[in-house]
Amino acid sequence: MSPPDTAPIVDVERFVRLTDVPVDEAYALLANPRTRRSLHVLSTCEPPLSVDRLIRIVGHRDDADQHAVRVSIVHTVLPKLEAHDVLEYDRDAGIVRLERPVVAVDDSVPALEAAE
Repeated sequence: MSPPDTAPIVDVERFVRLTDVPVDEAYALLANPRTRRSLHVLSTCEPPLSVDRLIRIVGHRDDADQHAVRVSIVHTVLPKLEAHDVLEYDRDAGIVRLERPVVAVDDSVPALEAAE
């Protein structure tokens, strides 16, 4: 498993192929470590996933405080991924749905949660 402050590596070509996001936009999206962490978690979990659980798991692997992680995920990461049709984000219900894994994962959410 990666150290807490290391974002997982994402195969951009695979991401582009699975999401139809143009290459330049994919690189821009995936430049954000928190986006990569979020996609890693979402690609590992059975949909739907609560935003709170996503924040808890991503926050464990992030060096920022929980509030900063929440603000970033809720106001930046999820809206950008939704705008590119990568996932569905229901703000009112606090649910995120990623229909299929879009990034390769080395460890599962149970393994991530065990580290919490």
